[in-house]
Parts: sequence; C-alpha cells; structure tokens
Amino acid sequence: PSESIISYISENREFLDGIVVTGGEPLTQKDICDFLEKVKRLGMSVKIDTNGFFPEELRRLIQLGLVDYVAMDIKAPLIPEEYSFIAGRKICERDIDRLRRTISLLSRERISGEFRTTIIESYHTLERVERIVNELPPNATYVLQQFVSRDYLRIKEGTTSKEYILKLVEFLGEKYGSGLRIEPRIYE
Repeated sequence: PSESIISYISENREFLDGIVVTGGEPLTQKDICDFLEKVKRLGMSVKIDTNGFFPEELRRLIQLGLVDYVAMDIKAPLIPEEYSFIAGRKICERDIDRLRRTISLLSRERISGEFRTTIIESYHTLERVERIVNELPPNATYVLQQFVSRDYLRIKEGTTSKEYILKLVEFLGEKYGSGLRIEPRIYE
C-alpha cells in the first residue's frame, strides 16, 4: 500500500506541501524510514503524529532529516495509574519513562512541533492539566483539543464544552504564558 501512496503523492505534488503520518502509531511501521525517504525525495514536508512511546524510532527519523514536525499526544499526567485510565490499557513506569524520553528528545532536537491533550471535561481537571504542563519544556506549544463524543468510543462522556477549553487556556496562559504557547483546538 505504501507504493500507491507514494504514487498518489507524486501525481498530486503540485497541490501538496506535505503529508501527515498518523495512526494507530506510525512509528511501529517497519518500513516507515523507507517510506519517508521516498516522500522527502518528492520534496514534501512530513508531520508525524505520535503517542510518544517510541523515542528511539523517532530520534532516528529526526536525525535522518525525515521529519519536519512532530505532534505528540499526552493523554494524562505521567503517572501510570492515571495514564492507564485514559489510555484504556496498563501503563507501567517503563512506559512513562519512554514518554519522558520523547518529550526530552523533542526539546533537545529543536524540531517544530506540539504537545497536545484531548480534554475530557470530567477527567482533565485544572490540577491534572497543570501536572501535564509541568512535564513540558518551558518554550513548548501545548494544544488543548476538544473531546468530541462519538458512539463508538470507549470513553462515554459528553463533548467537552468550548467554554471549558477556553477557561483552561486562559488560566494556563496567565500562569505559564511567558514561554509556553497554549492553543485551543475546538471542533464543535
């Protein structure tokens, strides 16, 4: 299937500036490096959406110059029990260490990117969101995404209100605004 994607990009590159590789988790694909090399040869920019659990794979792609922008999801405070609840699977201390290594990598490599959390109003209290912020580099971009309820999702919550997202953005902006860039991403 990657050859058909490369063919599509090649045929339409006059209309494209770049691509977004998302998932599942794109860093688990064994041919990701070869695929991105072909994409870069076509002159495309590459954005990777990642869950942050594969810092070594991401480091390799960055060092090879195959990634231009990284968006890392941070689902919850970096505490195994909290992360497990939101992720819907067991998260251990080793997993949390991998998330921290990815955050550190993105800070050191100075690659363009963002950290983002999908805000579930009943779960992501101000205190929890602050614990996430305290893990981020001081000059990071942090995006608060609106959770949009869907019947097929494991989490059965209502859509997070626009007002709640904006309240969090305002509070965080006042407290951390000198370096940290806080952005809302509202869908409804």
